[in-house]
Amino acid sequence: MSEPIPIVFIHLSNSDYLPYTLGQAKMKNLNSPVILIGDDTNNVFPFATHVHMNRYCRQAVEFQKIYKHYSPNGFIYERFCFLRWFLLRDFMLAHGLKHVLHLDSDVLLYVDVNAEHANWKDFDLSLIHGEYAGNMFVNGTKGLEDLCEIIWEMYAAPGADERLAAILESRRCPGRFAVSDMVALGKLFDANRPRMAEMTGIQPDGSYWDTNVRMDEGFETQDGRKRYWFQDGRAYCRHIATGGDIWFKSLHFQGAGKAHIEPAFRLGNQKPGPQIQAA
Repeated sequence: MSEPIPIVFIHLSNSDYLPYTLGQAKMKNLNSPVILIGDDTNNVFPFATHVHMNRYCRQAVEFQKIYKHYSPNGFIYERFCFLRWFLLRDFMLAHGLKHVLHLDSDVLLYVDVNAEHANWKDFDLSLIHGEYAGNMFVNGTKGLEDLCEIIWEMYAAPGADERLAAILESRRCPGRFAVSDMVALGKLFDANRPRMAEMTGIQPDGSYWDTNVRMDEGFETQDGRKRYWFQDGRAYCRHIATGGDIWFKSLHFQGAGKAHIEPAFRLGNQKPGPQIQAA
């Protein structure tokens, strides 16, 4: 019997939504370790295994010295989005891990990852829209090693300033105007299609992996986000084109959506019964 797949979160600080995202992952995956690669402030969750990021930061520290900020997002936030891939790579190498699910710390998870892994086990990494890694299966470290090399070259190779400025200009549209780690993930995906899994779209079992609750993706919306509701512990959204109610394997509360994590967690974990509409 294979070992349970670890679920890995990487996060700076003890944000108020962490108990809900970590707790939701654990509730759906009692046999899998939930691992938080964190700092001094967030070693407070008895249901998660905390490891300090300083143990895996050798190249991450070096990257901090060459990082250049080409983003309207906060400096620390954007830089850390890059740093986490060095941390995850070195964490997996240090512990000899062959498979993990990486989750952004603002994602609520609604599936057993050990059952779900069968859909993605033949790929190095799984991404949404070829560049979003909010819920990413990682099989081996080859994909992460290549990603870290791409990131390093983006910033360390000669002509970095001109190259990064050109990348920023090419992404001048709402929701994309930043040199973020999604640029590197997209480069990795495009250069290694056979090794990369695409999680976008309604899955064969009728489910969906959320990109961002503030993106409609063809679903009904309300108050600037997908109009999700819960039934028997599952999240659902109505697909406009088909009229079908699609169950979501995750909800990603990126950016301003974070304020809705706790209410969604509480609604989704009420006793089984009638549909429960999100407020």
